[in-house]
Amino acid sequence: MYEEEMEEVVDKALFRVFGLEVTPYAMFIVLGAVLALILALRRAKRIGVTADAVLMFAMLAVPLGLVLGRAVFCMCRIVDVFDFGFSYVFKLIYGGYSIMGVFGGILLAAFLTKKIEYVAFTDVLDAVMPGLLIMLALARFGEGSTMNGTGPEVMSPALQFMPLARRGMYGEYTYAVYMGEALTALIAGVYTQCMDRKPRGEVAGTALIIVCAAQVLWESARRDQVLKFDFVRWVMVVAALVLLAILLLSLRRLDWPLGGKIITVAGLFLLAGVVMAMEFFIDGKFIQTIPVWVCYLCDALCLTGMAALCLKTLRAACEI
Repeated sequence: MYEEEMEEVVDKALFRVFGLEVTPYAMFIVLGAVLALILALRRAKRIGVTADAVLMFAMLAVPLGLVLGRAVFCMCRIVDVFDFGFSYVFKLIYGGYSIMGVFGGILLAAFLTKKIEYVAFTDVLDAVMPGLLIMLALARFGEGSTMNGTGPEVMSPALQFMPLARRGMYGEYTYAVYMGEALTALIAGVYTQCMDRKPRGEVAGTALIIVCAAQVLWESARRDQVLKFDFVRWVMVVAALVLLAILLLSLRRLDWPLGGKIITVAGLFLLAGVVMAMEFFIDGKFIQTIPVWVCYLCDALCLTGMAALCLKTLRAACEI
């Protein structure tokens, strides 16, 4: 029964290649990968990274991203693995890849490229990150426009239209959250691709800060139970940890007084605490005394503040 329901929401194949079905979503992915490689090669030339390093990264990132992305996805759905057996790992019709696992594969690929091509880790990321964000944008646009969006039912008829909402298998409407994530990745990718040669690490750090801060906001709009730990989704936790890591690494390079560094980190935790409190209200953990739109507004303002704090600290560290 479950397999029949899943078949109803999966895209129909456009055509077949060697017996394998090619769906509209797959076309988005391939287009994004080609564009990402072209942009990475162009940016690498501008910042002094060899084309060999970019090509080596691409050859490593594809298999590592796929393997780790699928592995993390299945680990987070270990109950399904027990229910359907080990073959579930290979049944992509039930779901795809975890962005957390793919991100880990990208970092590992950049590290291996550093060892093989003798190029700085941050230089590799500076060269490839804008293109990867463009690829992510196309992947999310494809997922949000050709498959079911994820989120709560849209009660207002005025909002029940594409691409804001998608119609599910039972006729219900759901927010296409992936469309917001795609837009954020597109803006961040174009912005960082247009950045001139900057101090080492600033381009990659800027891209990650923008995407991670926005990811927490978009994930908070997903009221489903997938990958959810109480009121916080795992990808929200990972995004916050990336922001914290960038802030700490930046502060490590700065010759600021210890008190100033402590205040900076405390400021990030304070803003994160407000976001966490808003998630409690949005998720109905407390008596609903604050309108939901106010909670989301506070979320957006605090996450903007977190991003600005990290960006300012990163810029100061990169200018040394």
